[in-house]
Amino acid sequence: MIQDKKLKAKIQDSQKKQYSSELRTKKTTSLLQPKSQVEITIDDDKPLLKYKQNELKAELPIENASNIFDLDLQNGPYKLNATSKTIYLAGHHGHIAAFNWRHKQLECEFQVKEKVHDIVGIAQSNFAVAQDHIYIYDPKGTEVHKIRDAKKPKYLQYLSYHYLLCSLNQFGLLLYQDITQGKIVSHYNVSHSPTCMGLNNSNAVIAVGEQNGTISLFTPNTGTPAMKILCHKGAISCLDYQGNYIISGGSEGIVKVWDIRTTKLLEPVINSRGLINSLSLSQKGILGVASKNEITFYKDILNGLNKPYMRHQTQNLINEIEFIKFEDYLGLVAQNKYQQIIVPESGEPNIDTYETSDFQNKKQIKEFNIKSLIQKLPPESITLFPQKIGTIDSNALQVTKKEKEILALQIKEKKIKKLKKKMRGRGKSSQRALQKQLERQEIQNRKWQNMLSQSMRVRRAEKEKKTQEQSLLQKMEQLPLKDILHVVK
Repeated sequence: MIQDKKLKAKIQDSQKKQYSSELRTKKTTSLLQPKSQVEITIDDDKPLLKYKQNELKAELPIENASNIFDLDLQNGPYKLNATSKTIYLAGHHGHIAAFNWRHKQLECEFQVKEKVHDIVGIAQSNFAVAQDHIYIYDPKGTEVHKIRDAKKPKYLQYLSYHYLLCSLNQFGLLLYQDITQGKIVSHYNVSHSPTCMGLNNSNAVIAVGEQNGTISLFTPNTGTPAMKILCHKGAISCLDYQGNYIISGGSEGIVKVWDIRTTKLLEPVINSRGLINSLSLSQKGILGVASKNEITFYKDILNGLNKPYMRHQTQNLINEIEFIKFEDYLGLVAQNKYQQIIVPESGEPNIDTYETSDFQNKKQIKEFNIKSLIQKLPPESITLFPQKIGTIDSNALQVTKKEKEILALQIKEKKIKKLKKKMRGRGKSSQRALQKQLERQEIQNRKWQNMLSQSMRVRRAEKEKKTQEQSLLQKMEQLPLKDILHVVK
């Protein structure tokens, strides 16, 4: 219980305001959002599993059907990064492209003539590419900056609320770099064999999969991993981390779902036909599992159901898949081909305009960028459970009580007297300087006293020797010659 009345009243007022704001948001959401999610109704004779993209495309309106398309590429395999507005593609042999998938307009395309490992979109429509170093390009494709601190990066992730670019190289060095200042916030030596990396958008925690089957969770605040989970017997081929759940795919062809709060495995487990190449979880909880040339979708995997929802097959081996936010589309890369398919009920229909700037004009985008820079979160706010930030630490009272008890025991045992803090002008700079001088003089006086005491001891010893010798000579003079000869003998 809180004893301070003023503090107690302030906490009660803040709780009342929070409760009233929650009620207002519930009322507005009930008006704006539909009461029940609209589901697809199909005939019992032909389930959704057997429907192909061409058949679904024929049933959709022209605006939505135009977003299902294929692109023939070269210099594959490719890496993919999809946003709600643009799609970034990076070929292994140096081909880089970015295009607006809504209007089908090419923003930039160029060749870097070296190996490219990963690509990710960052602030102000720029994008970062993992080459021999990290290169940052603007939307037109011109090189803006080169980060020399990151050598031979292999995986990239971007923390949008903190303006941090996270990179992991082939030697296991994890770097957090601030884009606004250009400084390295923190770095870790993860392992010598990282296989994949994922980002949780809700708490900005990085998950790294290793070859020994473990997944490590990292934050820029601690020097060691925040959590480690042994997920598979073999190497981890891919992972996805959202909310309180980690979905991992092993080299043995098994997909597992882990709850971070309890660090326990959720059943059931998905067994695929071959090696799992990529995983992606949508905003509505639909999981896409890519194995060989087939993608299988599961609707209620987090609720304990592993029945397939949809399937899609390609001609070539699938390299990577990713759901597009706030839309019912999924982008996939298969060797030298990019495909965009529809997955019903996968995207969040209600868009928060305070979070995204994809549907704003140029003036609004500039204002949004300035506000996001002002409201940039510090890296110290990244934790596994961000709900605890701003709450009262109930354990602090117990810790302080224990500390006081320990101090009281020490005072009783050692009989330490508590010094009274009587400043009375003694904390001024002039008084501090005088105290330092007095301490120095005392140290010098002690040294001189020690030297003098040693010299006085030597003199006293010499005087005693002389007195003893003189006394012996006087006694010898008084004795006769016979006695002196006898003493000498």
